Amino acid sequence: MTDRARSRRDPRSPAEWVTFTVAALIVGGIAGAVAWLWIRGFDRPADAVVRRSGPVRQVGSRFYVRVEVDNRGDRTAQAVQVVAELTQRGEVVEEAEQTVDFLSGGEVETVEFVFTEDPASGELAVRVAGFLLP
Repeated sequence: MTDRARSRRDPRSPAEWVTFTVAALIVGGIAGAVAWLWIRGFDRPADAVVRRSGPVRQVGSRFYVRVEVDNRGDRTAQAVQVVAELTQRGEVVEEAEQTVDFLSGGEVETVEFVFTEDPASGELAVRVAGFLLP
């Protein structure tokens, strides 16, 4: 029996239409995602940036400053070096350094700096000093 003869006698059941619709939506979604990724591209270089995330916390005689390191690029950054400098009256009184081993594209890591001087007593500058390209 040919397909033409079958279609005249047995119309598609609701289950077949539902299955077809779900399969078409899945295939369309995958095709749309591939097209979006192709247009957007995933070849942006690593772009590590820092921002303070939260208030200064004091425990005993130490002051803790939490910082988020964000890779806004698509490629991985290795050995991301983050430096914090506490300046009072134009002079650096304390400096701290952290290293994030790997930071994938779009990943955010949190680090914490520890100071003996209160960061509120001066100006705290936090920056990315550099990273390796794996």
